[in-house]
Amino acid sequence: MLSLFVPALFFPVTGVIMAVVIGVISCIEMYKAIRNGGYNPSRLLLIIGMSLATLMVICGLLFKLNVENIMALYLIIVGMYCIACGINLPLVRPQDEKAFLNGFFTGGMIFYISFPLFCFVSALLFVPHGWYYMVIGLFAPWGTDTFAYFTGVAFGKHKIVPHISPKKTWEGCIGGALFCAICVTVYCCLVIYRIDEIDIGIVPYGILTFFLGLLISVMSQLGDWFCSVIKRRTGIKDFSNLFPGHGGMLDRFDSTFFTLPVALLLALLANNLY
Repeated sequence: MLSLFVPALFFPVTGVIMAVVIGVISCIEMYKAIRNGGYNPSRLLLIIGMSLATLMVICGLLFKLNVENIMALYLIIVGMYCIACGINLPLVRPQDEKAFLNGFFTGGMIFYISFPLFCFVSALLFVPHGWYYMVIGLFAPWGTDTFAYFTGVAFGKHKIVPHISPKKTWEGCIGGALFCAICVTVYCCLVIYRIDEIDIGIVPYGILTFFLGLLISVMSQLGDWFCSVIKRRTGIKDFSNLFPGHGGMLDRFDSTFFTLPVALLLALLANNLY
């Protein structure tokens, strides 16, 4: 993953291209999974919604918006569009008994995939040193999963969600969260604190980043469980065979889609601490 996103440090456009590729493939995989579960989301509305998210980035560049304004623009326009999808399908598919659910799934897919990628692109293009914050969102899931595994093997006794992930334990989840929080704190204090010249003491900043690290780890695990639920409910093992032995794009980025927005939150907070 690092080899894919390092070029974005020097050429942000490469990160934007990667986000587009990830978004397109993820939409295809999720669409097929939902169809496999017996539902029929609107392909046209899905394409329009993802295009709207892309258009918001272009507007931000054209009108030189700051990251707060561009996020507000996304949430208002794309957010309202996602809600409208749930209303639209029952109107245009009066004979479809699942029209409301199909509309809900369409809007949900758009927001689930476009929002984290929009956060990633916004950080790269509109936040000073935004790439350094996105590193946290990209690698927090890996650190959480790795240490959760070893902690679970060593101390795990109490299952947390056996009907979704039979091997995950409370001990493993807590261990993974603590390890992630420590790594985020060390990284932020050694790298971001000095790059961004944060205007508060390093101890208060370290406490802030520790708790945000815990939040990122929790969101990472929720992202993993979220996709596990979808796969179980739709009767699939992996979203695709894009990466032989590792599943599809969503299997690789399920946790990341939940952590990137929190990484952007950290960037926004840090930008107000100069």
